[in-house]
Formats: sequence, C-alpha cells, structure tokens
Amino acid sequence: MAILRAREEGATFGAIAEAAGTSSQAVQEIVRRHGPVKRSEPKSEVADPV
Repeated sequence: MAILRAREEGATFGAIAEAAGTSSQAVQEIVRRHGPVKRSEPKSEVADPV
C-alpha cells in the first residue's frame, strides 16, 4: 500500500524503488497489478441541479 500511495502522490518509480530497496521495474509491476488506491468515499456521479 505504501508503494501505491507514494506513486499516487507523484513519487517517481526510481525514488520509490530506492526507498523500498527494489528495482523500478518491480515497482512498476506492483502499480500495474494493484492499480490506484481505492478511496473509501464514492465519487458523486449526479450533477448539481441548475
């Protein structure tokens, strides 16, 4: 989860890899497989009435 959060917040694959002690390719694969962090608050799809 820390890798996904760091990536979501804009950290580069290289910076995350260095901090985690792994390769940037491994970080890229983790992000690809596990995708963006899910938020507990659902987005509102209803437009505001005008």
